[in-house]
Amino acid sequence: MLIAFRNTRKHATYSAINILGLGLGLATCLLLTIWILHELSFDRFHEKADRLYRASMEYSFGGQTNKTSVSPTALLPVLQKNFPEVENGVRLYNPASYNPFIVRKDDKLFQEGRFYYADSTFFEIFSFPLKEGSIQHALTEPRSVVLTKSMAAKYFGDEDPMGKILQINNRAEYTVTGVMEDVPSNSFLQFDFMASFSSLDQSHEQIWWSANYQTFLLLAPHTHVAELQNKTNALVKKELASELTNPGDYVHYHFMPLTDIYLRSDMNESEVTGSIKYVYGFGAIAALILLIACINYVNLATAKAAERAREVSIRKVVGAAKKQLFIQFIGESVILTFLAFLLAFLLAQLLLPLFNSMTEKHFTFDSLASPAFLFYCGVTLLLIAVAAGAYPAFAITSFKPVSVLKGNFKASARGIGLRQFLVMVQFCISIILMVGTIVISKQITYIQNVRLGYDKENVIVLPLDRKTAEVYDHFRHELLRSGKVLQVGRATESPTKIVGGYGLSLEGGSDQNRMGGVIATAMNADTTFIPALGMEFLAGRNFNDADVKRYRSDSVVSFILNESAIKELSLSTDKAIGTRINLSGRKGEIVGVVKDFHFTSLHTAIGPLVLFNEDNQLNFIFVKLNPGDVTDALAEIKKVCAVILPHRPFAYEFLDQKYAALYSTELRTGIVCRVFASLAIVIACLGLFGLVAYATSQKTKEIGIRKVMGATPAQVVILLTKEYIRLVLISIFIGLPVAYWVIENWFLGGFAYQTTIGIWPFAGAALACIFIAFATASYQAVKAALINPSKTLRDE
Repeated sequence: MLIAFRNTRKHATYSAINILGLGLGLATCLLLTIWILHELSFDRFHEKADRLYRASMEYSFGGQTNKTSVSPTALLPVLQKNFPEVENGVRLYNPASYNPFIVRKDDKLFQEGRFYYADSTFFEIFSFPLKEGSIQHALTEPRSVVLTKSMAAKYFGDEDPMGKILQINNRAEYTVTGVMEDVPSNSFLQFDFMASFSSLDQSHEQIWWSANYQTFLLLAPHTHVAELQNKTNALVKKELASELTNPGDYVHYHFMPLTDIYLRSDMNESEVTGSIKYVYGFGAIAALILLIACINYVNLATAKAAERAREVSIRKVVGAAKKQLFIQFIGESVILTFLAFLLAFLLAQLLLPLFNSMTEKHFTFDSLASPAFLFYCGVTLLLIAVAAGAYPAFAITSFKPVSVLKGNFKASARGIGLRQFLVMVQFCISIILMVGTIVISKQITYIQNVRLGYDKENVIVLPLDRKTAEVYDHFRHELLRSGKVLQVGRATESPTKIVGGYGLSLEGGSDQNRMGGVIATAMNADTTFIPALGMEFLAGRNFNDADVKRYRSDSVVSFILNESAIKELSLSTDKAIGTRINLSGRKGEIVGVVKDFHFTSLHTAIGPLVLFNEDNQLNFIFVKLNPGDVTDALAEIKKVCAVILPHRPFAYEFLDQKYAALYSTELRTGIVCRVFASLAIVIACLGLFGLVAYATSQKTKEIGIRKVMGATPAQVVILLTKEYIRLVLISIFIGLPVAYWVIENWFLGGFAYQTTIGIWPFAGAALACIFIAFATASYQAVKAALINPSKTLRDE
């Protein structure tokens, strides 16, 4: 081991390049590994996680199928009554996600968006520890609420919150019956308040068609989930027999493991979710970067084999066994890898704040320093040291002392071929990462600039509650009178994410069941919603006051459909106006057709959409600002709110920010890929730099003779770099098709609407790779070419 330390110090440049390259690769792996482990750990902290499932609904009508993560109130009690396999269950509801709640403590007002309702069994099923209160009784009584520790401190400070009162939405008073630890960051469910489900009127109903609730089931040990699903669907078919009258129509329930929801759900979730494909992708990036770093070690070690041949031969002559020599070189590999790990931990610690900013996580050094994580790092250290050092150690210890000491030793053609192959592998990986990064950036730019069919710029979104609705006309008038506002409209949901399945059919047609013949997304909107967001009419007109009066007097609904809905109903745009339709029991006529607009993320194709005007149950106000100083406009709106809406705090969102939030995962992916693709190039170039430096040192006499014979510095540079540039070119031709396949199947495949890839991402990545590789290789070559040949030949 002492000899190994001595050799590591003796070959300082070689050691430094290896330690730096491997350290950068390991630092990348450490950071990506803690992110991957965090993503994979979601909801596994629950004691009964292996038996917890969520019931999600799939329904099909008229040949159209839809999936949703919610279910009706009737499902859980019916399953518990009929199937002993359902040991326990809980229903969850988060109405504050689409209309934030106002929470009042004394004279303080706060707006909260994570206010849930749950059955009294919530804390028996999920392992969220209570600091105060009873697991069995905290959510038993109506209008009781459990706070997280942070919320308890926010509302009550150092005061004991138990038994204290919070006023919700300026109406109901809720009693604090428990305080729990803050929800862990690796929980799919993220909430600040958990109120009793019995507080809701819906808790007293068992209905099948209002699916707004998440239903979680605790199954008995060793339950056959597929068999239980089949029995559930048979029961549902019987319960809904009078509604499912058309052949092929069905309502099915699927039971998804709790631990799969965050990464593997393919439904429109109300919670923030991740994606297993990004876990695989980042895992692959970490492995590939580490592979590049290990290749550097193998390349430089085998390149120096000829230089160390005499040392090994003399040691063999004086009695050293091959096993001893092998252990020596493995020891050197262990030392270098250990030093690289120390550097990696230092770099990871320094880069952790930047990494947290990129991934929007809150990792700390404790994530890197946990005993389990350090143990796996130690195992990885040994594996890397042996894997990277085994071939060089085997190659060097296989030299024949007689050939070496007689001066007949030549570098192995097999060793040279291996180094060339490994250089190609390095740059293949680099070109794949570069192309991927460019295309991801291009898709993100496309997302940010695509025409959505509505105007998201300079629009702020305000919540609309009952008291605001009572003074809305006055509020709207004052906003328009301020001169800072162009238009004001209302709707049930934001156009960035309209959800909910409705049955749509032509009135008098054959499809008259509850859900209808076409599954459509629908939303209630007022007469100024469409003008406020600048949507384009293709036929007909907007809602007007006469539509509102007609609905109030005769319950006749006016409808505006998008192009896709018109096509699904087999109508033409110009002849659709006046056609009578049925929307899940709402009857009326089509008064307008709007051009298709994106009402969910670009991951999903535009489907049928219906806007209707009932002048009730509107949750959001959309305020279109006049061009000018946004800060002044917001200040003016705040003044109006303070006078007319004193019952709630002034809180708003920009519509373009709500839109950007749909792609937060993709934005983070783009940033992470850019950073780590750059690191991959740096690490690969470190290895190339070391190889060229070594090759140059071995050809100093040849370079001197060539210069004496008249070779120019440019010719010397070409001599030293042409082989490596040739390898890079081969890497590009291999890497580009692989990059295309990866980006199409891993990233772009998840979007219904994609940017055109074109030739430039590939050409740009190839040219950048060639330039970087040439610049790296030519640096050492230029230095050698500029040395006075008299010095090198004199030394010889």
